[in-house]
Amino acid sequence: MEYNWRFSQKIKCSSEEKRECLNLVSELIALSKVARRNGLLSLVPYTENNSSFLLRKGLQLVVDGVNPQVTREILESYILAGDYSGRELLERCIILEGVAAIQKGLHPKVAKEFLLSFLGEESYTVFEEKFHGRDRDTLKTYLEKLESTAAPNESRLDKIITKLKNEQIEKFLMEINTGDLAKALKSLGGQAQIRLFNNLSQKAANALVDMLEDLGSMDEEEMKEARDIALDILSDLDLNE
Repeated sequence: MEYNWRFSQKIKCSSEEKRECLNLVSELIALSKVARRNGLLSLVPYTENNSSFLLRKGLQLVVDGVNPQVTREILESYILAGDYSGRELLERCIILEGVAAIQKGLHPKVAKEFLLSFLGEESYTVFEEKFHGRDRDTLKTYLEKLESTAAPNESRLDKIITKLKNEQIEKFLMEINTGDLAKALKSLGGQAQIRLFNNLSQKAANALVDMLEDLGSMDEEEMKEARDIALDILSDLDLNE
C-alpha cells in the first residue's frame, strides 16, 4: 500500500469510527506479545478463532512460514479487490501492518506506535487513557507474585539491595543499563526486586516488566554475569553519602 495524501483521503472517517478501531490495535499488540514471547506457532489458535477474515488469513500465512513480502502482497490484493474506503479500508490497513509487524518480530511497543499513527494524535491519547490501566494491572499482578518469591539461593546482590536506602537505590538505577538490570532481576528474590521496582516510575516499571517477559529463561551463567555487572556498579558508587 502506498501511504500518501491521496490514501489519507480514502481512509478518512469520523473520530468515533477511529475510536472503534482502538480495540483492533489492542488485539494486534496482544498478538505481537504472544508471538514474541512464545514464537509464531503460538498464533495457530488465532488463525481459526477470529471474526476478521483478513486477520485470520494473515496469521495463517505467518504461521505457515510464507515469505513476508509475499504475505504483504496477498493481503494487499485482498484489500484492493474489495475496493474499500473509510473505516473498512482503515481497519484492513491496520491489520495488514499489524501482521507485518508480527512477522518481522517488531517489539510490541514499536508496533503500537506504528499502528496508532493511522488513527492520529487524538486517538493516541484516547488509546492511552483506555488501555493504560492494563499496564498498571500487569505490574500490580507481577509485584503481588514477588511478595512470596524467595531467591533460589540468596545472593550477595540480594543482601546488598535489601539493605540500601531508597536514595541509594535511585542512584544505582540511574547508572545501570536497563537490559542488564532486567537480567539481574531474573536471579533476585522477591523482596530485592520489589525494592528496585518501588524506586522506578510507573512507566519505567511497566517497561521493565515487558523486558523481563521478552527475556524468557536464562541460564545461571548469564544471571551471574548480570549480577556481577550490578555489583561492579554498586562498588563504584559512593553509597555512604
